Amino acid sequence: MTNSTHRVVAGLAAFTVLAVALSGCGGGTSGADKGTAGGDVASLITPSAPASATPAGGAANGRPQLRLDMTDEEEERLWGTYNICLHDNGVKLNDGRSQPGPVGDGTGLSLDQSGEPKAAYVACANKLPLQPPELDPEKNPNYVSQWNDYVQCLRGRGMKIHSLPDGSGWTYDDGVADPAGGLEGPALDKAERECTMEIFGAKK
Repeated sequence: MTNSTHRVVAGLAAFTVLAVALSGCGGGTSGADKGTAGGDVASLITPSAPASATPAGGAANGRPQLRLDMTDEEEERLWGTYNICLHDNGVKLNDGRSQPGPVGDGTGLSLDQSGEPKAAYVACANKLPLQPPELDPEKNPNYVSQWNDYVQCLRGRGMKIHSLPDGSGWTYDDGVADPAGGLEGPALDKAERECTMEIFGAKK
């Protein structure tokens, strides 16, 4: 099994990242992203558009705000709107991977991850969802301690993982036959969501 590292990407955070969020903005299901050599990368934090494309002021510039208590459908709709905007402004589809959303809302789009054309990300910056403030290290003063509690919550559910030394994410323990503890797919999504709500949702 490939050793998987779950990392935090500064500036944007996301709870149990949906497949649509990452298929449109840089990854795969359960927050997984093939972003580094040698293993899957996943995180509570979604990859962002190019820095120059993100307007200052966030919500003040009309960006939609994600919430911890949002349903999957609500979040998918917001990411789908962003995906459609990027595609309409020139971001190419990943051939063979994109499927139409259930209501043509962009949730099935899998987009090219090159970051080009940059003009598309600038044009769509006001549609890029803002992540819940509880999951933003810059807005939540308790983020680091809660992150460690989140990792312990996942360990309590059977995952053999530990926080990275710099606090930027977690990685699987070495030398373990099943470091995922049998959690994958929907079961992993459920564990991540429940731990996110238990740790980040309860301490406001």
